[in-house]
Amino acid sequence: MDPTTVIRHHSTFRVLLQAMSHPGRVYRLPDVVGTRQSAVEVLGSLVDHEVGVAVIGDPELAGLVGGRTGCRPAAPADADYLVIGPSAGGDHLAGCRRGSLECPDRGATVVYLVNELEEGRGEIMLSGPGVDGTARLRIQGLPIDAVHRLMAANSEFPLGVDAVFVDDNGCVACIPRSSRIKVA
Repeated sequence: MDPTTVIRHHSTFRVLLQAMSHPGRVYRLPDVVGTRQSAVEVLGSLVDHEVGVAVIGDPELAGLVGGRTGCRPAAPADADYLVIGPSAGGDHLAGCRRGSLECPDRGATVVYLVNELEEGRGEIMLSGPGVDGTARLRIQGLPIDAVHRLMAANSEFPLGVDAVFVDDNGCVACIPRSSRIKVA
């Protein structure tokens, strides 16, 4: 891997750490625009050839992710990371990995491709670690039933999934499994 790519992946990883540490805040990824490019950049900073990734609803993105990261394709139930495109539909969280009481960190990370993220307003209210009081997040392009499925997947903390949202503008926001989610 060339040094420029390594530096970019490190910068992206630092942005993801900030986003995961402060649920509901929106951060800009370095030098990317578009949901596909953002998803590839996020996964490039997180995965390698040992990690299983399931891309749902976007076969072209599956090829991009595999080609740029070297990750192995996986079924949603076995994937370490799920990438859910806007046309995916259905309940893909129902059978995904949520960890165990001995190893809750083995729950999957779900990357959602959405239209736009906006903090400080919206129907999603977050509380818990990393949030001072409550935070509001607006996610355009994510059906509200997907938020309800995320709430259900994380209803047995410490079991659950971490969620990363990337948008068309190259922005990212996270909702870790430790966050409490309410819909207004």
